[in-house]
Amino acid sequence: GINAEYGKQWYQRRVRGILAEQQKIACVFKKSMFGLGFLDPSNQNENLLSGSKMELPLWMASYLANKEFVACELPKPYQETSRNILLADSSVVDLFKQVMYFYETGTKLVKTPHPECPHVSVSLVKTFVGRFKKIMDSSQNCRNQDLSNMCQKLDVDEKKLFEINRLSVELLDKWERRESNIIVPSNLVLQSRKRKRDQVF
Repeated sequence: GINAEYGKQWYQRRVRGILAEQQKIACVFKKSMFGLGFLDPSNQNENLLSGSKMELPLWMASYLANKEFVACELPKPYQETSRNILLADSSVVDLFKQVMYFYETGTKLVKTPHPECPHVSVSLVKTFVGRFKKIMDSSQNCRNQDLSNMCQKLDVDEKKLFEINRLSVELLDKWERRESNIIVPSNLVLQSRKRKRDQVF
């Protein structure tokens, strides 16, 4: 039913968010952290001293950075050099190899207090817009074509977008050939109708 499908989608989004926040971020501690020396295997002190460098998962790095305990470095795929490459021709970049959840991780990364975060935000939008048309065109014209090389370069969300559009084109084609007599409304439409009914009652 609709509730089961919504629950499944919520779960998938939640898992995706958790995985995206596992991206390692290089951090420098601005303050000494007493009793946390064990976090750094190379540290012989029981305390984590100011100036210590560590790689932390994004969720932890973001929290500590916003509390001004650490200063974060941008991961290489989001640094200025990489952003310039994406700006020049984003379609040739292998996002999946760089960061599996490129956009999801990026949208969480920009919430850290790094001076380049506004530029990262702009880069995320331009990268998606720059790759969107090619993804749509390729997914609509993928019959009898080997697109494995292109698909390998797509991040997880882009792969999902590609597959959704490919399947939509396939279903429309079947309907036009009268192989399917019923057009099934999307889950989003069904959920919207349910919300409207709930508001009425």
